[in-house]
Amino acid sequence: MVNPVIRIAISGIESTGKTTLTAALAAAISAETAVEVARYDPRVQKETIGLSDLTRLAVAQLEACHAAEQRAEAAEKKIVISDSDSTVIRLWGRWKLRAEVCGLSELEEWADLTLLCAPNIPWEPDPLRSLPDSNDRMELHQLYIDDLRSRNDHPWTLIDGLTQEKRLEQSVRAVQSFRDTSVSNG
Repeated sequence: MVNPVIRIAISGIESTGKTTLTAALAAAISAETAVEVARYDPRVQKETIGLSDLTRLAVAQLEACHAAEQRAEAAEKKIVISDSDSTVIRLWGRWKLRAEVCGLSELEEWADLTLLCAPNIPWEPDPLRSLPDSNDRMELHQLYIDDLRSRNDHPWTLIDGLTQEKRLEQSVRAVQSFRDTSVSNG
């Protein structure tokens, strides 16, 4: 059965414009959004997270995605965008904690399409950000690419425009292309 709502995950390392893109794309295509729950988590804000916290955050992100789907259905919107995904949580565990996060399969399967934001825009300081070095950013970004490539049949698109406007244009095109492909295959 084809899901009546197209579910899009915005992914990428910190300071790549995920939240900005989520809001702009939602406005451009009349989509409902699921915020990145980790941004508002007290343990994340205090930088006291452990492996069990990442598993908990994955469950909370999935719940936020399902709630956004319900809001979309009530508002008769056909697209839901999540401002985070399983790749963010998985690689957070690997990079920061040197451990594998369990319990990500449902969140991983939630998205129909992933838009991966490239780290080719300037890093901006934020209390929750800790990766200003461009070499570290590119190394981690490559791990995101590898992770998405390992998910054989999962469609994803690299969003690498150098301005917010270009990233939005790329994202709208990617969603339209996905929608057209889904309709012709459905």
